[in-house]
Amino acid sequence: MRAITATEMRNSEKIAIEKFGIPSLLLMENAASGFVSALETETGSVSGRNIHIFCGKGNNGGDGFAIARLLKIRGARVFITPLFDEKDLKGDALLNFNLLKEFDIPFVSKDEPPQTDIIIDAIFGTGFSGEITGEAYFAAEYINNSKAFVVSVDVPSGVNADTGFCAKGAVFCDLCITFGEIKSGLLFFPAKNYYKKLVLTKISVPEKAIKSESAEYVVINEDLKKLLPERNLDSHKGSFGKVLAHVGSKGFSGAAVLSLSSAIKSGCGMVHAVVCEDILDSVSSKVISATFTSVPAKDGEPSKSVSKVILDNLDGRDCLLIGCGIGRYKNTADAVLNIIKKCEKPMVIDADGLFAISENPDVLLGKKAPVVLTPHLAEFSRLSGLSVSQIKEDPIRAAKSFSEHYGVTLVLKDAVSVISDESGKVYINTCANSGLATAGSGDVLAGIIASLIAQGISATDAATLGSYLHSVAGLLAKNDLGERSLIAEDLLNYLPLAFTEEINLLPNIKEL
Repeated sequence: MRAITATEMRNSEKIAIEKFGIPSLLLMENAASGFVSALETETGSVSGRNIHIFCGKGNNGGDGFAIARLLKIRGARVFITPLFDEKDLKGDALLNFNLLKEFDIPFVSKDEPPQTDIIIDAIFGTGFSGEITGEAYFAAEYINNSKAFVVSVDVPSGVNADTGFCAKGAVFCDLCITFGEIKSGLLFFPAKNYYKKLVLTKISVPEKAIKSESAEYVVINEDLKKLLPERNLDSHKGSFGKVLAHVGSKGFSGAAVLSLSSAIKSGCGMVHAVVCEDILDSVSSKVISATFTSVPAKDGEPSKSVSKVILDNLDGRDCLLIGCGIGRYKNTADAVLNIIKKCEKPMVIDADGLFAISENPDVLLGKKAPVVLTPHLAEFSRLSGLSVSQIKEDPIRAAKSFSEHYGVTLVLKDAVSVISDESGKVYINTCANSGLATAGSGDVLAGIIASLIAQGISATDAATLGSYLHSVAGLLAKNDLGERSLIAEDLLNYLPLAFTEEINLLPNIKEL
């Protein structure tokens, strides 16, 4: 499943009209027809039901007029509350408004609304930005206070279809029926809180028109499991890749245990860790399937030899994982920067490794191999120089710009995560689970990704598949344990099932 911006959708429709000769009126009619069919699929026959439609003056209102006509034909009792002056209507919206005169559909005041089973919100469309004011605000307030089943046309009115920003008074709907392609903003918070279910219906825009204008953000789901490599019966431990990891430090041995354990449980054949001598015993006693090399440390800080030890141990390894709990010491930071310049194996950099890079992100421009970065919002703020609020305003643009500039795969972790790579590809993980908002969850994810890369999967594919598997493990744990008590160690217990269970991360999104 893919998502695109509202601008890309409008440009695709323009190409369909101008290049392929598809009348714009037909696209509006297809949207209305798809809406009514989706409505009946989700709620049952509309015949005999009272349906109240709030219409704005733009194309969203035009969709509302066309929907009203089709509902009337199917036997519904339809009422329209107009939120415009007739002189403001134009184009296809005006034509569909004029057609209503032949169908005996009454117009009612917002101050004297009828008793209805269903309210349809066709006030603002995908072009909305800013604030809701005037009559539209009071109409949205009425809708939100109603006990009727609310259905929004394309997007809930007041929601920015690109970013997910929601204006004060935005419409809450039970069902949002969107047209053509899923709008990217609908996948992010707070927009995800403004609908209970999202249904996509096509409107006959040619695929060529969409592809010519769309960045095609991929919404990740269980189909990613096809990326898992085959495991032949005549294999040995060297067949499934070898991970080298520099993780953990005094006071943060748990980060080492979690990341090493998740790498092992994710299928790679061997994991070798370079750890400080002061945590060697505590980590090696808990991760008995890994092997270890220790480096001298004083007061938690590794000696200056740590960089050389890591580089010397890279021979024969397939991926380097670095950063989980290594601390923010000078020798640690120097080692991270030096290794980025010299390492010729793919790298996964997390946590304190990201902190080291934030002092000099341009070091990434000199890397010799693929790099995956796995920052949460605060870490990405330090890396990018953007504030957290700026990132949340448009996480896709922020992640995409950084990946393209530095030539890295970025896993921007949040309730809805964005994975982007140097080619401009974007993947969205919409699986929100507050149980994953726990210390050590990111260490588990970093270990999964490193393990997948070691098994021969590309950096971007490993990042997207790893994000999916991490979410599935989280969902399985949540279903058994609840979100409140979920801890990172639980993810390790459910990770094996994540590889075998078919879990849909998009239960409230449907394509007709």
